[in-house]
Amino acid sequence: MCEAGTSFVAIAEAARLLETTEMRVLMMLKKKELEGKLENEAWYVDRSSLQLCDKPKAADIVKPGCGGGCGSGCGGH
Repeated sequence: MCEAGTSFVAIAEAARLLETTEMRVLMMLKKKELEGKLENEAWYVDRSSLQLCDKPKAADIVKPGCGGGCGSGCGGH
């Protein structure tokens, strides 16, 4: 899934590729962790900034049994 060249994908597609939520993708854009553009009141993510090659996904990092959104209050981290 490693593609050369600049192309943009919608937020929903970026979330699917990163195995995360659209809200998380928007937060990553805000934090400049992803490159994107706002066009016609919709955000698009630069596919090359997704760095899909050999990069762990959220599902690889979160411990089993933990949804990852608890802020470590559950003791699972």
